[in-house]
Amino acid sequence: MAIKDRKVLIAGCGSIGKRHAECLHDIGVEKFVFFDPDPVRSAELAEIYKGTTVDTYEEGLKTDADCVYILSPTHLHISQARMAVELGKNVFLEKPLSNSLEGVDELSALAEEKGVVAEVGFCLRFHDGIRELKRKVKNGEIGKIVSIRAMVGEHFPDVRPDYLSTYYVKYSGAFELVHDLDLAIFLAEETPIEYEGFYGSYSELGFESPDTVELLVKFPNCLANVHLDFFQSPRTRTMTVLGTDGQIIMTFSTWDEYELKTYTRATGKWEIETAKTERNDMFRAESTNFFNAIEGIEENLCPISEAKKSLVVCKSVNQ
Repeated sequence: MAIKDRKVLIAGCGSIGKRHAECLHDIGVEKFVFFDPDPVRSAELAEIYKGTTVDTYEEGLKTDADCVYILSPTHLHISQARMAVELGKNVFLEKPLSNSLEGVDELSALAEEKGVVAEVGFCLRFHDGIRELKRKVKNGEIGKIVSIRAMVGEHFPDVRPDYLSTYYVKYSGAFELVHDLDLAIFLAEETPIEYEGFYGSYSELGFESPDTVELLVKFPNCLANVHLDFFQSPRTRTMTVLGTDGQIIMTFSTWDEYELKTYTRATGKWEIETAKTERNDMFRAESTNFFNAIEGIEENLCPISEAKKSLVVCKSVNQ
């Protein structure tokens, strides 16, 4: 079935719902159903993309939408996904996968039983710079991976002036920045076997949840340390991969450009590359992968089993 013939139920029409609707439209989706507890939000998107609205999620599942984008608060992901999968609908869940491990394995098994695709939205796996970084690692340019260092931080009030009203501040905090832990797992291509972490609220920004998280992760063949925070200025994101024959440092503090620095013992010098990017490119790429996986022409690049790895670490550390 062509993408234009798919019908997508968007469950959650906040900022991420708006972004996904735009990107889905960009890649060819023409038929939408929108649901949000705030009917004004769903009506706005329905007007833009000539879709229809429903008053409840359950009503949306009764439509002929064959794909469901679950963009609702994290604690609803598993229950909403299960309802869709039971009806034989393909599901895309925004990250994090859930705020609990409860029901995760059962959802994965149910999706396999029903023969549908369940993909999780770790969009940075589709970022052009990350793809190039992984290509270099896979090609053995720096030898065997020994250590991965991931660091991300931003001043949350700058990103969300209404931040004190978000659930981040009360519950998940900097653990919401789980992309960078997922990227360490993505680059290691292994399942974490040991992990330790420390976290707290130290920035005096009013967080009841952690505004700073430090994680140390052991894989079978390498280590990783991951720093996450919601207070840092300016916004910074860096991935460093240390290998037996060199290292690669990727910096992408903005969405429109990245820098990749590669040092190899063979050359004895740094090679520096910069490239322009567009933030929505990775959202379009992950949705294209989702639809291609449904068609059986591509592998699902972030199934529930992959997304579970970072969730296990976070839930074990953040009891």
